[in-house]
Amino acid sequence: MERELKFLLEHAHAPALPSGYHVAEPQPTLHLLDEYLDYRGQILAAGWRLRRRRSDGEGLRYTLKSEQRGDPSSPLRERIEIERAPERDEQIPSEIVAALLAAGADTVHVLDRLQPYLTLRQERHPATLSTSEGDIALMSVDEVRATGSTVEGERRWTELEIEFFATVSAEARDRAAVELSAWLATQPGVTPGGESKVARAARLLSISI
Repeated sequence: MERELKFLLEHAHAPALPSGYHVAEPQPTLHLLDEYLDYRGQILAAGWRLRRRRSDGEGLRYTLKSEQRGDPSSPLRERIEIERAPERDEQIPSEIVAALLAAGADTVHVLDRLQPYLTLRQERHPATLSTSEGDIALMSVDEVRATGSTVEGERRWTELEIEFFATVSAEARDRAAVELSAWLATQPGVTPGGESKVARAARLLSISI
């Protein structure tokens, strides 16, 4: 399960944090190339988004994420996430294929016909976020450029993403989510918003699949 806070930024740097929260030295900047794949909207109709990612120093990875529900203005979002690198003899990782089959997708016809409908290029500036209880999340400032396969032009924005580690207790995570959301909502140039990157890009580019 992916649990994260998301905020839009009017600047390309991390905002101040409340007392008791600390950010480690920044990690190396990452350059990510994300392609969202589908065939006639059948993966989306099954309740999922499929992403193919290339990034600095890492092999190709596929990620299947459940479609977000609820209030997109809420900064805390939760989604089911399956992320795997394909084995040598696989087109798509088998665990992702199994999840799509379980959701009712016609994988026999869909997976051989996948096409990218949206591309995101990101410059990510990550750092570990901690409290007195230890490391709790990876915090990143993401500079995003979005393009669509059937539309002209590009859309850009910057967002802050705080993704909680799976090892953090539910109590600590929920407390941090409340405290950080309340604090960051008052900071200049910061707007709460849990809309996913792919959903925002599709909306801004007027893409429908």
